Amino acid sequence: MAKTTREPRATKIVATIGPRAEREGELVRLLSAGVDVVRFNGAHCAPGDISRRVALVRAAEKVVGRPVGILLDLGGPKIRVGPIEGDTTVWKDGDLVEILPGQRRGAGKQISVTYPALLSEVEPGAEIRIADGLIRLKVESRGSGSLKARVLAGGTVRKGAGVNLPSSALSAPAVTAKDRRDLREGLEAGIQFVGLSFVRTVEHVKTLRRLIAEAAPERRPWIVSKIERIEAVRALREIAAASDVLMVARGDLGVEIGLAAVPGAQRAILRVGHEKSVPVIVATQMLESMVEHPVPTRAEVSDVAGAVNDGADAVMLSGETAVGAYPVEAVRTMDEIARVAEAQRPMPGEPPHRISDGEDHTPVVCDMAVVAARRAGAQAMVVYTASGRTARLLSKEDSRIPIVAITNSEEVRRRLTLLRNVVSYCIPASSSVEGMIASGDAVLRAHGLAQATVVEVSGAAALEGATNTVRIRTLRPVRK
Repeated sequence: MAKTTREPRATKIVATIGPRAEREGELVRLLSAGVDVVRFNGAHCAPGDISRRVALVRAAEKVVGRPVGILLDLGGPKIRVGPIEGDTTVWKDGDLVEILPGQRRGAGKQISVTYPALLSEVEPGAEIRIADGLIRLKVESRGSGSLKARVLAGGTVRKGAGVNLPSSALSAPAVTAKDRRDLREGLEAGIQFVGLSFVRTVEHVKTLRRLIAEAAPERRPWIVSKIERIEAVRALREIAAASDVLMVARGDLGVEIGLAAVPGAQRAILRVGHEKSVPVIVATQMLESMVEHPVPTRAEVSDVAGAVNDGADAVMLSGETAVGAYPVEAVRTMDEIARVAEAQRPMPGEPPHRISDGEDHTPVVCDMAVVAARRAGAQAMVVYTASGRTARLLSKEDSRIPIVAITNSEEVRRRLTLLRNVVSYCIPASSSVEGMIASGDAVLRAHGLAQATVVEVSGAAALEGATNTVRIRTLRPVRK
């Protein structure tokens, strides 16, 4: 298949895959349509699924001829309705129902939920929401073996439906036993990003980082903290500072804080991501109607465009590509919406005035590079990066000037697939800065930047935090 020559899109696309992606040619079609990062939902992965699908992505990556990132989204401590006689039961408004902890088979007005600490952590007056908040209950009393709750909004309760306890302080661990198994398999297979579900405190992020270091100290996948609990919204800045990426996980977030509050929370998360130089993914139901239809609704188009205009680094497809009838069309649609929205965005203002952190002057150097690039009319900002951090900081500047990241690591290139406005190339390792830049110049000339003015960001050593140089120059063709 011919490699695409279309201009790069600034906003990246994350797409969830499932078993259907294992069909012949399916992944190549998705990547060719514009997917930058492939997501696996760990909640639906059995042993062996992750490693097998990583291998399939890597094979498809070779066909399309560009790096592809892989996000393993850990299932986390999701609370669900237990088994039900006949699989469903119907509750009406005003019914008094009984909720038990565990996996006991329910029937009629009695069900179980899969949260062992239900009776100790959910008190009278607390709200229980089931099936993305379609069914709402209020706890009236707590006994030795169950909760009694009044149905505020009734409907059909199905086995396995999600359960949210938005007004209760829960002690569930951030990483379950299944998550640990999935994490080990993912690290061994070579993932670039790990999604942490139901984050409540910064300690949850630190716990995952410690588990990664213990399981695979040579790997450094970026942690994607999913903001979907009200506690995470309250501790947003602390969680952002400890994370590599944030995700606006609007499904459970909407159940937790109410649908009307989600747009404001999304903007707040995007704003904190910008302040902390942390990429942000906007996710959940972005093109939901395309699960069943070949075209989106006008509201969905506005939703995707709004996320792009607000500065999202990436937008995500879930069921649209995992189980939907039109996965490739969904990716192409999101690609088109993002490109049009990017073209219509107003020009950015001045870059933020950041300060150095101890001996690490990289944030200040990135600010200076943006100012220099604007004033010099540069066609590109070129960043030499060993870990991807400098490219990440530069990508949050919103300069509209393309960022070309040059590294000697294919693994780093795959991490960079999540960064807004960044394209990357790989060069051989060099023993000197001069040799590194010479190799970089050859790459730039080969990709159309001969005779272009560029702003170069580099460091005296290939170490994180060593970035200290901004240089403006015009690339000259090599004389024969």
